[in-house]
Amino acid sequence: MTKHLIRLVLLLGAGMIALMVGPLSADDMPEDILIENEGYKPDRKGPVNFPHLSHAEDYEIECRECHHVYQDGENVWDESEPVQKCSECHSPIENQGKIKKLKIAFHRNCKNCHRKVTKEGLSEDAPYRKCSDCHEKKS
Repeated sequence: MTKHLIRLVLLLGAGMIALMVGPLSADDMPEDILIENEGYKPDRKGPVNFPHLSHAEDYEIECRECHHVYQDGENVWDESEPVQKCSECHSPIENQGKIKKLKIAFHRNCKNCHRKVTKEGLSEDAPYRKCSDCHEKKS
């Protein structure tokens, strides 16, 4: 009986902690994210300063446009779930089956979106042609 009571108390404690911490909210959203190039072979370009909050608020881009968990070809990620670093699934070094390496995943997502909003006339300054429009000079 004591083991069951201990398990119940631990389970309830873990549940309370999860409720107190909860998922990230808009208040927890980072304003900017520095996308480093660590792990790439070779590391030729400098980092990208990504204005995360601006993309979400000013451009009204939904979280699911970038954050994803695919099952059977469908993005099943929900905003109530934790956000993982892209590199947790996308290797900076090699493709892993259908999972593209990190550089390809970033470029496809970012450049394709920027190209689309530029061609649709929604933005005139969404860079997608020159590396230096996004990448800082490497020091």
